[in-house]
Amino acid sequence: NLLLKYYKFDCRSCGNTNLKRVVSLGYQPLANNLLRKSNEECELYPLEVNYCEKCYNCQLSVAVDPKKMFSNYLYTSSTSKSFRDHFVDAAKKYAKDLKLNKKKSLIIDVGSNDGVALKPFLEMGYKNILGIEPAKNLAKLANKNKIKTFHGFLTQKNVKKIKKKADLILASNVFAHSDNLKEMAECMLSLLSSKGTIIIEVQYLMNTLKDLTFDNIYHEHYNYWSLISLKNFFNQFNATIYKAERVNTHGGSIRVYVKKNQKMKIDKSVQQLIKEELNYGMDDFKTYQKFADKVYKIRENVIKNISNLRNKGEKIIGFGAPAKATTALNFFGISNQIDFIVEDNKLKHKKFIPGVKIPIHSKEKIKDINNTMLVLAWNFFDDIKKNNKGLSKNFINIKSLEKNS
Repeated sequence: NLLLKYYKFDCRSCGNTNLKRVVSLGYQPLANNLLRKSNEECELYPLEVNYCEKCYNCQLSVAVDPKKMFSNYLYTSSTSKSFRDHFVDAAKKYAKDLKLNKKKSLIIDVGSNDGVALKPFLEMGYKNILGIEPAKNLAKLANKNKIKTFHGFLTQKNVKKIKKKADLILASNVFAHSDNLKEMAECMLSLLSSKGTIIIEVQYLMNTLKDLTFDNIYHEHYNYWSLISLKNFFNQFNATIYKAERVNTHGGSIRVYVKKNQKMKIDKSVQQLIKEELNYGMDDFKTYQKFADKVYKIRENVIKNISNLRNKGEKIIGFGAPAKATTALNFFGISNQIDFIVEDNKLKHKKFIPGVKIPIHSKEKIKDINNTMLVLAWNFFDDIKKNNKGLSKNFINIKSLEKNS
């Protein structure tokens, strides 16, 4: 009964009520809500993706209350150097392409985390920057670091508190994280100056399907976007996606540029990417069914390959406790096969992965290199292997266990 209130029967983008099930990853805990004690109770919710045949939107079947997930958030974007560099490059590019004014231009970042995307603007001398962040701990951290941050969700009520219009609004990896998408989009457009630009970065569904990165599916990600579904979404607000790029964060993302102006000249990148999507079959439900079949096969392979490692007497230690590890480990049913997990982010030490209850420690816990290091943060595999040579004789990417050996 409790669950029913979280079920989402209509498409968040177009309202269609006839959605089709793509894949079910079973009942899962909230991926970033790590446990303080191994015997702590944790709530489980269905983790299922549905597809809308009208506007090609993909979304979860349930929308868990965002306060349960985002009010105290353990993921800090600045932990990873490659991520920091990504935002430095992006800021330089936007400043140049959009001819932003250091004194006058207001730059807003929605879901600003610890201020990682705004910091480069601050360092380049931009005076008007504002983060909007629902996690109290992160807003506090950003403000402490001189990055002006409003603590709260982007809602009509909160928008009224921001008096100025923005020339640039950034939304990096938050466009998947909102159940109230329409309100969020309306708020962004109402905060935007007439010539301003919204730049959205979001995990790219075509990459998820092609590369089988099903572990990027978790309850925080209510939505899974392609360019065709984003275009259909923004059409409702008389807003135009005038440029699109692929970027390599989070195992493959898409960056779209949006303006209020409907008469904008559309860059050829938009048509090019839409053509790629249609060729791949992003508008055909069969493409999604094939993805699901492969995901269930992956589970069989991983279970078999991890048993083989254990049967050889290997001590297995995990590296990294990102949200995607919670999804993968719970879906595979892997718990005591891994002794413990080590993690660079101090906020996660002495906690446990929900569902499978694997403990997380600092790297000091590893006493000798006779172990197999299973890298769960697979998108940073090369960095992790290079920077932690003294921890293990054998580094394995969890992705390599997905293949039939």
